[in-house]
Amino acid sequence: MECKLIEAAAFEELKAIVNRIQSRIGCLASKTMPRKPGGWLTQEEVCGILRVSKRVLQYYRQQRMIPYTMIGNKIYFRESDIKHTLDTNLIKPRA
Repeated sequence: MECKLIEAAAFEELKAIVNRIQSRIGCLASKTMPRKPGGWLTQEEVCGILRVSKRVLQYYRQQRMIPYTMIGNKIYFRESDIKHTLDTNLIKPRA
């Protein structure tokens, strides 16, 4: 096995480039990953869609504002239910 030496600054720059590529790949992969079959979403995905915290989402569940399914300790939401909730709570602009 051949061993090559490089300067510390060059190594740090190389590490930074690899990290940027890795984060960009992760970002692109999350955007292009197919949805789960049946349109079920996790808590994290719903929080991202609604741009709310997990605690706010828990409040919405407790107030029965958003329907959900619980299997064990995992909570799932139907994508269609989230869309319906957003549509029914839409406040239209005044004419």
